[in-house]
Amino acid sequence: MNMKKVRVKHIIAASLCIFSATSSANIVKVDQVLGQLNPIEQRIEQTIERAQRLPLPVPVPQISIDELKAQISEPISNLPNVLNINIDSQNTAFVEVELKSGFRAIERQWLLMANSQQLNTLKQQNVTIVSVKNYNALNMSLVRFNVPQGVNSKSELLKALNLDESAIFDRNHIYQAQTGEPTIKVTQNKPIAPYCTQSVKIGMIDSAINTKHSAFKGANIITQSFLPKGLSSPNLHGTAIAGLITGKGANLSPLLSSAKLYSAEVFYRQSEYAQGATLFAIVEALNWLVSNKIPVINMSLTGPNNAILEASITAAIKQNVLIVAAAGNQGPASQPLYPGAYKSVIAVSAIDSKNQIYRWSNKGDYIDFTAFGVNVVTSQGNGKFGRESGTSMAAPHVSAALSCLLVKHGNNKTKALNELTSLAKDLGEQGKDTTFGYGAIYPPKSAL
Repeated sequence: MNMKKVRVKHIIAASLCIFSATSSANIVKVDQVLGQLNPIEQRIEQTIERAQRLPLPVPVPQISIDELKAQISEPISNLPNVLNINIDSQNTAFVEVELKSGFRAIERQWLLMANSQQLNTLKQQNVTIVSVKNYNALNMSLVRFNVPQGVNSKSELLKALNLDESAIFDRNHIYQAQTGEPTIKVTQNKPIAPYCTQSVKIGMIDSAINTKHSAFKGANIITQSFLPKGLSSPNLHGTAIAGLITGKGANLSPLLSSAKLYSAEVFYRQSEYAQGATLFAIVEALNWLVSNKIPVINMSLTGPNNAILEASITAAIKQNVLIVAAAGNQGPASQPLYPGAYKSVIAVSAIDSKNQIYRWSNKGDYIDFTAFGVNVVTSQGNGKFGRESGTSMAAPHVSAALSCLLVKHGNNKTKALNELTSLAKDLGEQGKDTTFGYGAIYPPKSAL
């Protein structure tokens, strides 16, 4: 065999090795991935099968199973430029499209924070008004409308609709769940104390929850869907987040032992690997949670900067609400993702049990805190338990801690945030930095 083929064999053999921090390497069988290879790769694999197995080159950098699975899945999970979101075989809820920015939005659909004068102006234009809704808890009114083909930018729309430059409007963008790939093997977790034992209210904006999971036996969970009628929400991501907050199991201790969890369902299925939420649904979810006087809202989702998202977040915070968001799993070179990158939102990155930053955690001056988010045990949508990784898994720690500190300080946000900052362990550069923020928030040895 010539040296070129030997080098190819080394590379492919190494790529089929999955390492985890807790288990030895396993060789992935070729027939498990053969169907996903193009014809050239198939011929290479057949050559390797006929050849004598070579030892792996050393050193091979160690990588967690979650991270490698995420890399393998990413090309598969790429969504088409135009995607019909169907209720059934005969009915389409809406069509989403990929924009030049790489983000996604509902096709030709925009949102406008409108007063009566702006609404009257809009009605006289060549647009289709889909809905006009008042959100009393947020003290805002929102018009959802479709524009003609060919109107593709805010500047074009501002001119075409004769709107004042002060008008707050933007696309009905799609936001993504910060989903981590599950690790099947579950090992014993170190028992943790809840952040507090008092009865607290906490909210989350996510996917559906498998409330029949054994982890939620006796749990107090209130759910509300904000999807179009007939469109269901997958339960993978929401079940994992809710499991961390209030789930119980042999290897799972809740972050809040007496929580009343309000869960707003906004995510729909884009593909086997991806879940999306419209901005319109997120605004409705925020209004519902604020109307129920939820003091802390956990948002494990990310997407583009958006004027309507920022306005609704600001409106919620004015109602004495704290919003905690996952920083994002696009890596340290990623552009800022929202809502976590807004100054008024508390953004959380993820670390592992050795205080090492999760390699796909976003980085930036908007990071406020970090928490455990790598290989954490939680409940899964299929009724089982497993390990998940990502900034989504870290955010509930900060949400839980703040929920307890608000009770302790009589709902005084400033005092709660000051104490949380004092509890954070500084892991990076002295003081607040772009990787760990003010530092790590750990499960307490005893309740706060």
